[in-house]
Amino acid sequence: MSHAQRPALLGAAVATLLALVPAAAASAAEPAPFGHACTPQNGVRFCPTSDLASRPTSFDGTPLDVDVTLPATGDGPFPTILLLHGLGGDKTSLESTAGDQSYSNWFFAQQGYAVVTPTARGFGNSCGKPESRTAGCEAGWTRLGDMRYEVRDIQTLVGQLVDEGVVNPGAIGSTGISYGGGFSTMLAFLKDRVRLPDGGYAPWTSPKGTPISLTAAWPRWLWSNGEAIFTRNGRGPWSRTPTGVETQAYAGGIFAVAFSGFVAPTGGDLSSDITLWKTQLDSGKFDGSTRQTLDNSYNYHGVASVPGTPSPLLLQSGWTDALFPVNQALGAYDHIRKQSKSAPVALQLGDLGHAPAANHAKDVAAYDAQGLAFFNAWLKGTGSKPAPGSVTAYTMTCPALAPAGGGPFKASSFTGLAASTLRFGTTKALKITSKGGSAKLAGELSPLSTTGSHCATHTPDRGSRAVLSMTSKGQTLIGQTVITGKVAVKGRYGQLDARVWDLDPASGKQRLIDRGAYRLKDNEKGSFRFTLDGNGWKFPKGHRIVVELLGRDAPTYGPSPAVFSATLTKVKAALPVR
Repeated sequence: MSHAQRPALLGAAVATLLALVPAAAASAAEPAPFGHACTPQNGVRFCPTSDLASRPTSFDGTPLDVDVTLPATGDGPFPTILLLHGLGGDKTSLESTAGDQSYSNWFFAQQGYAVVTPTARGFGNSCGKPESRTAGCEAGWTRLGDMRYEVRDIQTLVGQLVDEGVVNPGAIGSTGISYGGGFSTMLAFLKDRVRLPDGGYAPWTSPKGTPISLTAAWPRWLWSNGEAIFTRNGRGPWSRTPTGVETQAYAGGIFAVAFSGFVAPTGGDLSSDITLWKTQLDSGKFDGSTRQTLDNSYNYHGVASVPGTPSPLLLQSGWTDALFPVNQALGAYDHIRKQSKSAPVALQLGDLGHAPAANHAKDVAAYDAQGLAFFNAWLKGTGSKPAPGSVTAYTMTCPALAPAGGGPFKASSFTGLAASTLRFGTTKALKITSKGGSAKLAGELSPLSTTGSHCATHTPDRGSRAVLSMTSKGQTLIGQTVITGKVAVKGRYGQLDARVWDLDPASGKQRLIDRGAYRLKDNEKGSFRFTLDGNGWKFPKGHRIVVELLGRDAPTYGPSPAVFSATLTKVKAALPVR
């Protein structure tokens, strides 16, 4: 080869290499979450787990079914949203092109986010369906939202995606409804930690050691106290003493859904023995034998015992949600605000959530827009963040199919929603017994019945009950009713159940507005302060505001397993109004 030929050949070789480099780089940069191919769909890229063999595994080897949806362009890492389904659902629950189009994997990916939609262990193809129970599923049971397992599963998946360059470890948000709302709350309180099976904590890192922290969370229809999912004692969001009254209707519903998944055999580890949990709850007797079960729910299925400062939170809760009433959000909100009044936590309240909530379309759309703005502010740095402690509230309206609730009402704090307190009471001694009142009416009011809507009207019960009332001047209840007085109890496992009614004198019919259950101590004598679930509702002028007190309200709450009676004196009701 001549000296004249060598430069020409070298130039041609370099040109060939340069031509190949962009193509190779482009090929290498194309994201493949968990090694899964992405295809264009609905204006974005969809990267599903398409078969059982390609499922990624969790920290304990359990295979998990998970999809990732990416923006139409870009190599990553992306700001990321964890989109988490409800109990009994799976990854497809929030991948629909129908329903709420402002709350789906497609919508968030179209806004520039990577979206991770996993199926919780014990359901769907995460060892839930019998055909999905391949090697690794031996202990892939549902544990009904244990942060040491289900929540850590999500954290493990995120870590793998961080190492793959898909997820930005400094821009991660989490949101979900119900089951997913509880998971998002736990992720926020854990923040940059994982909870270990022994209850300890460890830093949240990727498999290659990259530190990870949740940036912000928007839990919808959430819980914060795992014990209060199944029991209510009427004393406060995170109160545990005395043990509460069983939430019978919804506890039964939860276990029915859970048993449709992969359930551990009874007699094993308490953390997975949900058959034992149900047996203990159904007995209605809570003593030393049930303490471990209740401790497990409180410590690992909620955030009430989790130390530290959580990630920024936008908490969405429903006045009329009979499963997770406003108290569940207030427990977290009050705890955070107690640490610091400038802490980044805000509330969305309304006629929202599980049955009998109405979920008015316009209210939901307004809150969806607020949720997106919240994520944009914290994950992308665009727009404004909610003011610390701020609250937006819509009130209940009827009919239930109305497009919108009343409001919005806005305040700098939850207590700031109300302008004053409406107080009334009675000097009469009121008596209640474990027999309660009308069983027919109690059945109609079950939140899972077709007649359980708060907009339904009912004939007043004239039976065994105690009542105090006053005439409305057109006030709007906006907050939690509080009942106080003195009580003398005869017997064990007593309970005080309350219903607040809007009674129309013209028709003689009444509408349920607020309710709650309060556990009476065995043979107690003394004062009581009973906080109900709360609501937002305008009592029409001239209607009667009626507070009904009973000793039984089954099947909404479990009946007492023993005969008791109680005498109530100096009873007063306090309603926050505006």
